[in-house]
Amino acid sequence: MTTNMAAVKVEGLTKSFETGAAVEDLSFEVRENEFVTLVGPSGCGKSTTLRMISGLVPPTQGKAYIRGKEVDRPIGDVGMVFQSPVLLPWRSTISNVLFMAEMRGENPGEYRQRALDLIKLASLEGFEKRYPHELSGGMQQRVAICRALLLNPSLLLMDEPFGALDIMTREKMGFELQKIWSASRNTVLFVTHSITEAVLLSDTIIVMTARPGKLKAVIPVDLPRPRDTKTLSDARFVQLAAAVRDNIEAQWVE
Repeated sequence: MTTNMAAVKVEGLTKSFETGAAVEDLSFEVRENEFVTLVGPSGCGKSTTLRMISGLVPPTQGKAYIRGKEVDRPIGDVGMVFQSPVLLPWRSTISNVLFMAEMRGENPGEYRQRALDLIKLASLEGFEKRYPHELSGGMQQRVAICRALLLNPSLLLMDEPFGALDIMTREKMGFELQKIWSASRNTVLFVTHSITEAVLLSDTIIVMTARPGKLKAVIPVDLPRPRDTKTLSDARFVQLAAAVRDNIEAQWVE
């Protein structure tokens, strides 16, 4: 942690719709350079929470802060990756990555080397001129991650980015993301339904309750980095996964 101020602070965050509350009185903090994952039952408001923090959706009550500044609109220094890569089909890999600079009114040429470095880091070297239809789902998602990181945002929000991938590709993507994050050390808030993915990637796991989503538990992940396939069978990994699962499943019998 590089500063005493939280990178993200959520205080009493609530979001209500006509059908009822999706998130209710949710509070937590994310430290600088920390990788934090939100998990919980389906429909518990994980994605809604991420959208409120990003400024894309206003809360009904409560507040979200990014480095002490209240979020009341989308903030420029935040990158976001969704479940779908949302790549422009007429643009090549490098052109899709550089599109982030164009969106922010920057000169794309000044970021070309940065884009090439990210593409290499994401194991996409040789695919710079390929179009989305020529890439696998996992490769497309890596392009989306590179695009989100192009301007080196201090905060990266990731909403179930590997949810549409098959289990083997998803596992590989977890290791790829770990490699990219280790090089950049952006603060990351990650949403997933996968307990294995959460434990593999995170410094801290935040477990939410069933809808309306409230804070159920905060679980520190004390596994050494870097983590690899051997980590998945480590006794501590198994214990942590069981703790997360117990916190989620306990809600159905309370």
